[in-house]
Formats: sequence, C-alpha cells, structure tokens
Amino acid sequence: MSAPKFIIIGNGPAGLEAAITLKEKAPDARLTIISRDPHESYRPKLLPDYIAGQIDRSALMARPFSWYDQIGARLRVGQTAVRLDLHAREVLLDHHERLAFDGLILAVGGQPRIPEPYWVFRDLMLPLKTMADADQWIDRLKDVDDVLIVGGDLTGFAVVRALLALNKKVRFVFGEEALWPTRPTPEIFRQAADRLIRRGVEVVPGKLRRIVRETDGALAVTTTEAQTSAGLVGAFFGLAPDVAFLAESGLAIERGVLVDEHLYAGFPGVYAAGDCAQVYHPQIRDYWVSIGYENARALGRIAALNLAGGLERVNVAAESIFDDDGIRVNTSWWMEFGS
Repeated sequence: MSAPKFIIIGNGPAGLEAAITLKEKAPDARLTIISRDPHESYRPKLLPDYIAGQIDRSALMARPFSWYDQIGARLRVGQTAVRLDLHAREVLLDHHERLAFDGLILAVGGQPRIPEPYWVFRDLMLPLKTMADADQWIDRLKDVDDVLIVGGDLTGFAVVRALLALNKKVRFVFGEEALWPTRPTPEIFRQAADRLIRRGVEVVPGKLRRIVRETDGALAVTTTEAQTSAGLVGAFFGLAPDVAFLAESGLAIERGVLVDEHLYAGFPGVYAAGDCAQVYHPQIRDYWVSIGYENARALGRIAALNLAGGLERVNVAAESIFDDDGIRVNTSWWMEFGS
C-alpha cells in the first residue's frame, strides 16, 4: 500500500503543531504544508516584542526551512488554496495546480477583522498579523511619537506594552467593538480602562467615528465624544476565520468550520483546528471558538492525532466557555493585561 498523502493548509501555530504530530504518529506519510505566507513558520504572539526591538527576527522563527526537509515534509510557501473539492479529494491552488489528499487538516487561521462601520478607514489603520505587518510597524514607528490603538484584542494589548517600551505616547479608543470577541459589560470596560490608565495610556472616550489624514505624519481622529490625533492608528478587532475559499466545498461553515469534539469536519479524513474551527462541546450542546496561541497549538495536535488514527477529544471545561452574542468563546486573555 502506498503511503497516505496528508495536506495541512496553514503554517501557523495550529498547522505547525499538526505537522510535528503527524510526523511523530505517521512518519511514512507524504506530508505537504501549504502556506500563503512566504516565510517559514514563526511565532505570531512574539510580533509585538519584535516591533519593540526586544527580540530579533531569528527569535521569531519556530522552525527553519531546513527542518521541513529534515522531517520529510514539503513546505509550499507563498501559495494560496482557493478551492477545496471534497469529492475529488483535491485542493486547488491559486496557480491552478491540484493537489490530491487522503487526509486534510484545515489550519488556515484568520485575517484581521475590521468591523463594517470602519471599512472606509481601513487603509488608514495598521493591523499586526503577519511578519510584513510587523516590518511596516517598525518602519512607521521610526517617524511617529504617538499611536492610537482602536479596538482591543489580545494582540492590541500586547502592542500597547511594546509601544510603551519604546516610550511612545499611547492613546486607546474603546467602543462596542472593543475587546472582541467578548461583549463586555460597563464594569469590564471600566476594569480594562483602569488597567490601561495605570500603564500611562490615555483612554479616549466615545466610539470611533472618523479618521482623516492631515499630513504625511498626522491623522485626525474623531470619536462620538472627543477629537484627538496620532501619527499612527493601529486596528485590533480580532481575526475573522479565513474560510471564504471553503464556501462551496460542502463543509458546514458558520463563523468558521463546524467540527465535532474530535475536530472532525464531517468528511472522511478532514479536520479543522485553530482560529478557523468552531468546535462542538457535548456538555453545552453548542459550538465554541478558541482564541490564542496555545489553544491553536493544542487543537492542531489533536487534529493530527485523530487524522493519524486516534480518537482524542478536545477537553475544555464548560465553565471556561462563555456566550458572546451567540458566539461561544474560550478565552480570558484580556484579564492578563496589567495584572
């Protein structure tokens, strides 16, 4: 019997952990990893430290290109999966190449989320998701003394720390879209604002209404309650699962790919892990999403164990999952800031 062909789409924390695990449990499998990013796998949670100059580029890297050769995996960087044909069991790439698979792990992660009311300003706001984003932050910060952070996801709070370490003046705008994916109460907003203020951050009242470029080095920002300015505006509203290319695949998709407690996506040999997955929890009888680097790694490992023939469950305590406007979320990350 020929060796099975396994494909992992995504080379972030979930994808890398899945690759490591598959090579442990199915060493003879022919493994291909598809990554839109042109780099080898790196640790996105360290990007704020990188822009602060606290670590160098080499410290970001999780595995060098040579590692993939050593384990006998084929890494396809700078390539994008644009369609999934589950009947032919093929992944179609953006240059029209088709890759056949016996097993598939979807670990595509997410793209920076910009709420609809702010789409018109998206070219004036800078996220931090990729290495290219980080390099742009570093370049822009050379000529900027003050930064306005809009939103407030996990990365946004880490960027605040990085900016303060660089002695930048930091302002922060909350609003109904802040602290995504939670829908915080006024008390949670107050606690989060107090944490920021204790760090020396100016909390700007109101909800973002307008951003206008005044000069090359200044942006005028208007909220519903105030006016301010900044040399750079950072957008941190969480990630939207990068699953648009799966719309016609036949997979069940809501916010992300719906999977059971084994991360099985309903088609033989197909699993999803990380930010792109919505995982069923038998106790609460609903689906939940996970946030954060370690959660992604854990799901990547479980997906790979099960693709290799296991029957591992995702064990998340029901009490750690809360409802956010119909979306079940497993995270308490924001409470760490200022603790």
